[in-house]
Amino acid sequence: MNTWLILLGMALVTYATRALPLLTMRDVNSPLLERTLRYVPPAIFAALIAPALLAPEGSLEAGPHLWAGLAGVVAAWTTRNMALTIIVGLGIFALLR
Repeated sequence: MNTWLILLGMALVTYATRALPLLTMRDVNSPLLERTLRYVPPAIFAALIAPALLAPEGSLEAGPHLWAGLAGVVAAWTTRNMALTIIVGLGIFALLR
């Protein structure tokens, strides 16, 4: 019973931290806020990807992960083609591995 109360409490806290900003700011239409929020998805993506590319084993190294990631970035920047970006990144990683 105690475990279920803990799980319910955790779910409520998690929901509240996500719902309260949406409920309190739904009528705010600030250009500054919109410009700022435009950078949130790339920042989150970078925060998820950077550790895997720079320190895949837990310590900083310039291994195949980093070079494949950089090749993928160049391919994405120049072609704007997601399939080609994935193929280039995986291909470079396979060659270096």
